[in-house]
This record gives sequence, structure tokens and C-alpha cells, in this order.
Amino acid sequence: MNTIVTTNSTLVATHILSITAKTGSSLMGTSKALLIEEAKRQMRSTSGCHFIYKKSNGEIREAFGTLNPAICGKHINGRGMSPENWGCCCYWDMEKGGFRSFKWENLITIL
Repeated sequence: MNTIVTTNSTLVATHILSITAKTGSSLMGTSKALLIEEAKRQMRSTSGCHFIYKKSNGEIREAFGTLNPAICGKHINGRGMSPENWGCCCYWDMEKGGFRSFKWENLITIL
């Protein structure tokens, strides 16, 4: 069965295509892309987001992240390349006090 998803967001479409290519599953690509967008929405809020992802070394990581400008804005210099260009989602780790990132296809769940 083929599933067709229509979206106005080119970023979500990019996520879907990239994850689908890496996992070989359009269903996985679509579900992970929507999960990423929900995580980003929650990270932009004042309370942040609690989520789990798989690190590149295979370790499972539980994280509390934010994209709230009041918390991480002073650490952004605007001179670098966006991790989105490499298929990653960047966030401010509220426990470690620094920027971290994970590959789109490695996001497991939002708690």
C-alpha cells in the first residue's frame, strides 16, 4: 500500500525523503519526520522537550532539550552551517549546558 502525504513545509518533505532513503521505508520516513517536527515544536516552548534518541555509537540517550532563544540564544553566533544540512537536528541540552545534535533517523520517541 502506498501512502501519500501532502505538506506545505519543504523542510518536512526534506526530512521525509532523507529518512526514507536511509531507512528504506517511506512509512518510517514519514513517521520520523513528523516526530522531529513535534520535538522541534516542543523545544521552541518555554519548558523544552524530553525525548530519546540513538547516538552514533549505538548508545540510547534520554535528553531534555530546548530551542528557546531566551535559554540558548546567547550561545548562537550565526556564523556556522545549520546541522539541518547534514541530516541532523540541533538542540540545547538543558542538562549538559551545551549544544548537541542527533541524526533525524535516530529519534526514537518523545516522552
